[in-house]
Amino acid sequence: MLTPITVILAGALLAGAAAFWMLRSMRRAGGDAKAARAVLFAVAGASVMALGVYLVNGRPDLPGAAYTARLQALAQRPVETYTADEALAVLAERARATPDDPIPQLYSGEILLSSGRPQEAARAFDSALRRDPQSADALIGLAKAMVAIDGRFTPESLAMLEQASALTNAPTPWIYRAMAAMERDDGADTRRMWSEALSRMSADDPRREMARRFASGEQP
Repeated sequence: MLTPITVILAGALLAGAAAFWMLRSMRRAGGDAKAARAVLFAVAGASVMALGVYLVNGRPDLPGAAYTARLQALAQRPVETYTADEALAVLAERARATPDDPIPQLYSGEILLSSGRPQEAARAFDSALRRDPQSADALIGLAKAMVAIDGRFTPESLAMLEQASALTNAPTPWIYRAMAAMERDDGADTRRMWSEALSRMSADDPRREMARRFASGEQP
């Protein structure tokens, strides 16, 4: 996806190339210096005007209508009707408005991960973690993204899950640690991790029976 600064730089390079080509053509045709300067000023003026219109109205990563107008239209719709890209656009705007808030980055990571974009999700979770190094959700999210990228639990992703286990009483990091133990075919560690997860589940958690069976060494 193109970023605004990429578009601006590309536009500047194209404008410069166009001015150079036109000036060279005029010189080869015998044009005078005054005419050449006029052409150069015309190209520069057009470039500045185009850039101004872009900065006021446009965003290359949200096509179709002016960026502000699209965000205003989204604000009138229920959140549950958003597509993934629309939700990401709203979260990106919130992230720009509140650069120290980890929540937009965290939610963006979850959307990207569920959309099959683990590399982008990992960057979003990492951004959330830089804003809040004690965020268990960001640690879990980054670990999940790394597992999706690597296709397995690595020492780095396990270290993040262990850190998250110390920061929250939720069962989630223990469930993923149990899955890692099952991947290693470590029966004792599998039972221990599922027991830890089970002890943190609420009475109405639908995963309780599965966790109980795994913790006791049964098959679910």
